[in-house]
Amino acid sequence: MTRFFLPSLGLALALGLCTGCSPDTPEVSAGPNGGPDRPTPVVVARPEERSLDHAFLEREATLNPIAYARISTRREGFVRRRLVEEGDIVHEGDPLAELDPTDRELRLAELRASLKRAEATRVEQARARNRAEKLFARHVASESELEDQRSSLDRARAEVEEVRARVKQAEQALAELHILAPMDAVVSGRFIEEGEYLERGDPVAELKRIDSIIAICTISERDLTAVQEGAPARVHVTAFPDRSFEGLVWRIIPNASVESRSFPVWVLLPNPEFLLKPGMSARVTFVRRLERALLIPKDAVLEDETGAYVFVIADDRAERRSVELGPAIADSWSVRSGLSTRDLVVVAGNEDLESGEATQIVELPPPGPPTLPTSLEASRGDASGS
Repeated sequence: MTRFFLPSLGLALALGLCTGCSPDTPEVSAGPNGGPDRPTPVVVARPEERSLDHAFLEREATLNPIAYARISTRREGFVRRRLVEEGDIVHEGDPLAELDPTDRELRLAELRASLKRAEATRVEQARARNRAEKLFARHVASESELEDQRSSLDRARAEVEEVRARVKQAEQALAELHILAPMDAVVSGRFIEEGEYLERGDPVAELKRIDSIIAICTISERDLTAVQEGAPARVHVTAFPDRSFEGLVWRIIPNASVESRSFPVWVLLPNPEFLLKPGMSARVTFVRRLERALLIPKDAVLEDETGAYVFVIADDRAERRSVELGPAIADSWSVRSGLSTRDLVVVAGNEDLESGEATQIVELPPPGPPTLPTSLEASRGDASGS
C-alpha cells in the first residue's frame, strides 16, 4: 500500500512558491475570490478495489481436542504388555496394550481340532448319503433309509457351521487381547500396569485427537448474527506470541448461558505438527470477508459537522465529495459510497483546500535520503580532482 510523507509535500510547496516568485513567472488568471489563482500542489491517489478480511470481534478462548476417548478392554485377562506412556503420539491401529493370550490360544486350538473332526464327519456322511441314493435307485434301500442318511448329513453340516462359528468367536476374542488405538491421537493418560488383571470394561488409556484443535470461546447474543459458521477466524496462542493460526468457525452451539446470555463458538484449527495442545489459552479474532472493498489512505479523509469528505481532482480543480466510510483497515479507510476507482483523491495538501480551487498534481520523491542532481555530482567530482 502506498504511503505518503507530508514533510516532502512541504518541500514541494516551498519549491512551488519560489517558482512563483521568479521574474519569468507568467501571469495567472484571477481566482474565485478575485486574487491570483495559483495552483495548489497536491498529492493524489486512486482508490484501490480489492477483497480483504476485516477483523471485527475478539474473544478469549481455550484450546480443546477435536475428539476424546477413554479406551477400555473388551476382554478380561492379565496385562502382558503395556505399550504406551503419557505424551506418546499414536496412530490408528497402533497397539496400546496386550493381554495374556495363553488360555485363549489353547481354546482356539481345541476348537480348530473339533472343526477338523466335524468336517471329516460331514465328508463321511456325504458319502453315505450318496450310497443310499444309489441303492434306493436300484430298489435295494428303502426310502426311510435314504431319509435317515440325508438327515445325518444335515446334522453333520450343521455341526461344522456351529464349530466354525465358535472358532471365529475364539479368533475374535484372541484378537481383542491386542488393545488398539481407534484414531491418530496423543496419549493423555494410561491406567494399567503389566501383570494387572483387568475385567471387561476396565479403562486402559485416554486418547486426545489433536491433529485438529478447537478453540472454544463465547460471544454475546448481540454479536451472534455477525458470526457465521464457515467464516474465517484468526487465533493467537499465548505460547506462540509471534504466530497467527488460521481457522474457521466450525460450530455455534445454540445453548446460551443464562447468566451471561452468551453462546459457545467452536473455531477449528489445523494442527498437523501437534504444536497446539489442549488447555492452552488463546485469543480468537473473528474476520468478515469484504468483497470488492474500495480503499483510500486515511490522510485523504477529512471530517466536519456534516460528516466525512474527501477532495477529488476534476479538470485540475478540487471538488469536495462526501463519502460513507466502512471499517478502517491498517492505514486505510474502506469506502462504502461516494467514490469510484476512476477518481483522483487528494491525500496530501488537502488540509486548507477549498472546493473549486485550482490544483497542481505533484509526485513525491521515494522514501530515503535525498540525492544530488547529476550536474552537481559532476561538478563536485571535478573540484575534488583539482
